[in-house]
Amino acid sequence: MAERPGPAPQSGARPGLGVLMVCHGHPEVTTQAVRAVIGQLLPQDRLWVLDNAAGRSGEEVTLDPHPALRVIASATNTGFAGGMNRLVALALEDGKAGAVVLVNNDALVGPGGLAALAAAWQRAGRDVLVAGRMMRWRDRDQVDSLGISLYRSGLASNRLAEDARLLGPTGGFMLLPRAVVDDLRGRHGELFDESFFCYAEDTDLAMRARWLGHDCIYARDAVALHHGSLSSGGPDNEFVLYHGIRNSIWALAKNAPALWLVAHLPWIVLAHGGIWLRNLRKGRWRTLLRLYRDALLGLPGVLRKRVVVRRARRVPARRWWDWVEPRLYERGYLVAAWRELWRGPRR
Repeated sequence: MAERPGPAPQSGARPGLGVLMVCHGHPEVTTQAVRAVIGQLLPQDRLWVLDNAAGRSGEEVTLDPHPALRVIASATNTGFAGGMNRLVALALEDGKAGAVVLVNNDALVGPGGLAALAAAWQRAGRDVLVAGRMMRWRDRDQVDSLGISLYRSGLASNRLAEDARLLGPTGGFMLLPRAVVDDLRGRHGELFDESFFCYAEDTDLAMRARWLGHDCIYARDAVALHHGSLSSGGPDNEFVLYHGIRNSIWALAKNAPALWLVAHLPWIVLAHGGIWLRNLRKGRWRTLLRLYRDALLGLPGVLRKRVVVRRARRVPARRWWDWVEPRLYERGYLVAAWRELWRGPRR
């Protein structure tokens, strides 16, 4: 069995941070996000911004020069997973970077947010994933995400309460130590799974990091304001439906123990039945057929990766039960979905 990485630094000046943003359109929002981060950088920090599918008329990101800022462009849209993999590799080529901080380009990091993430990591005394606190941009008293919770329905979603179980951090605002990145790439051959493109790639990463024995902690004082799904057109559309549900199926097939899958199969079937019912009412039957077809077509590749993940485990399969929230799904969702179902689709 492979040894776990060494402890995180506990005292003295903190290691450098590579702060990473992937953007796709909405340059004015990205500019705000960049300005919020630049004011918090220490001399050993760097901010990396990747403009995905740069060159679209009126959508290019133009940022004021800064000694800590690195802007790169991709002629094609590589998605969140591909874009972040590229940025992580570039950021960690700098020997000063002890960790990377992922920030959505539609998230405004509050004062002291970067310092709070780094401090939580250093206080832990070991290499852990750190989840920040994301609040809604327009309603700043309302929680957007406190990390990721995985439910007994097999679906993962934003953790909305501090007493809910924390699977891992959301890719919108998280810290990953260099040692965790190296461990994931070394043991699994990948950081983010680029076949996911976007959505649930952070869930998959958190599951795999857990199997390698890396814990996740929550940094309550690290706050960011989040627009939410700005690059993909909002939280409820067919793009989000397709990638979110397809990738959720893949993440579960890649990581969940077989015994857990069998024991929870009724709840999984019930949840996906609800997805069909809700989205058929919205006229999305073509997207539903396409996403479940593509999920099935992609399973052989996912199952090959499952073998790699299983062989690399450092913790027993029974630990999975500790990471799953006992609820069927997030609080209030079922009532809201039921009411929406009977109201019918909005015109």
